[in-house]
This record gives sequence, C-alpha cells and structure tokens, in this order.
Amino acid sequence: MAHTRTGIRALAVVCLAALAARAQEAPAGLTVRFETPPGGVVDSDLVVRLEATVSDPRVRAALLTVNGVSYEVPVEAGRIAQSVVAVPGNNRVLVSVARDGSVARDASTFFLRGPRVDLMVVLGWASRGEIIDLWTREPSGETCKWDHRETRSGGRLLDFSQDAIGFGSQAYVLPSVTAGRYRVKLHYWAASAPEDNEGDALWGTAIERLDALDASLVDAVDPMRASLLRERADVTRRLDRWARPQAPQTPVHAEVVLFANTAHERRWRFDRTPQRTGQLETLGEVEVTAEMIRAAREAAR
Repeated sequence: MAHTRTGIRALAVVCLAALAARAQEAPAGLTVRFETPPGGVVDSDLVVRLEATVSDPRVRAALLTVNGVSYEVPVEAGRIAQSVVAVPGNNRVLVSVARDGSVARDASTFFLRGPRVDLMVVLGWASRGEIIDLWTREPSGETCKWDHRETRSGGRLLDFSQDAIGFGSQAYVLPSVTAGRYRVKLHYWAASAPEDNEGDALWGTAIERLDALDASLVDAVDPMRASLLRERADVTRRLDRWARPQAPQTPVHAEVVLFANTAHERRWRFDRTPQRTGQLETLGEVEVTAEMIRAAREAAR
C-alpha cells in the first residue's frame, strides 16, 4: 500500500508539472497595445502613422476607429502598421481585435498640430480582395479620384490601402472649402476574376462618360437635358451588359466632416452595399452654403 501511495504521489507531481509547463506554453490573454501615435501633441501633416502590437500572432485583422469612422486593417505577425487621416485638434483612435471568443481593445488620444482642413471625406469598408475607389466631385465640376489625386482648389486623395488591397480606407481632404455641392461617389470592383479584365478600355471610357453626363445634367435644360438623359440611359445599358447584377457584396460607408473640432462641425454619413463589379454610384451629396462658411470663419478669428 505504501508503494501504491508513493506511486500516486509521484504521478500527481508529474501531472502537476506537466500542467504547469503547458500553462507556461499557453499564450496569455489576448491584448492589443498602441505604440504610436503617443498621447499629447503630435506635429504632423494630416496623415499620421499608427502602430500597435497584438499578443496573438494568429490574429489577421483588426477593427480601427478614427474619430468615429471604423474600418478593417490587416494584422501581420502580431503588428498593425497603418496610415490614418487625422484632423487638426483632438483625435481619438481605437483598435479592437478578436480571437476565439476573446476581444481586446486599446485607445489613444492625441492633439494634432497640423495644417488646416475644412472638409474631409472618409470612405471605409471591411472586405477581402475588393478594390474600392473614392470619387469626390467639387462644386467646380472637378473630380478628385485615383488618377487625379490633386485638384486646383487644393483637394487631395489619400489612399491608405495601397499596400493591403481590400483593407483600409480612402480619404479626400480640402484645406479651404468653397460654397457649393460636393458629390461623393464610389467605384467598386469585386475580387478579381478573368472576366473582369475583358474590355477594360471600353469599360473605362463608358465610366468616364457616365460621370461627365452626371455633371452636365446638373445645370442642363431642355432640349439638351432630354438628349443627355437618353445618352445616359444608353451608357448605363452597356455597362449593365458588361456587369450583370450579383448578390449583395461589400457594405461601404462614407463619413463627411465639415469644420472638424470646431463649434460649427457638421457630419454626414452615407451607407451603401454595391452589388456588381464595376459599379460607379453616388453615395450622397453635401451642400455647403456661404452662410456656413462665414459663421465658421468669424468664430475662428
């Protein structure tokens, strides 16, 4: 009996030792921690580099929220490295990750001492493989987009998904806003397929013509308006033949912020789920009046 008890005790010691070793090998609780930007004052352009670490290297994506606008960003080998658009003044950034039912979060607040920006449009989405382009038409009729990234009025396109297609966001920033209507559009491409590459030149020409027709229709009167509408219907039919409607795909949202971090701040949000490859669609329009600009300028004096 003594030998049996000794054997049981020895077995228990071995088991406890094995459990302790296994506990040491097991990863600690899921965590995510910001490294940059630090809290306090940051001197920078409107683009700020964000870096964070994730304790579990198996995590592949994180949800990033910058001043209320959320979108997915990639996680590679336990690290998040992402450029984000900030606004002059206070900025709040949150990041969250999830794995096996556990969720970890961290937040950072900083004050950006940078150049002025009156109007900002941020387009966000969570997807894998889709390519989505932000188009912003200014009151003058000039459109800021992927192949025309700077406008005469100073508008700029900031693309944060160049090194991680299918993640992130794009932003349009305008230092000094002018009165008029700003139209926010998206150009959506689903995950690449061989048929997507057929007729690229004709497709691109049709898309550009559709955008030009939309601009002409704003102020057109009959009989020119009727002619433009007929041509627009014809262009749309051709585009539809090249890209038949599919099942709903990627939810996309655009956040428009005017005079951020001031008493005259205004926000608009537009949501849409594109349903076909190659879709060019207006998300919404924002009307900025001379009175809104005058009130913001006087308050800033």
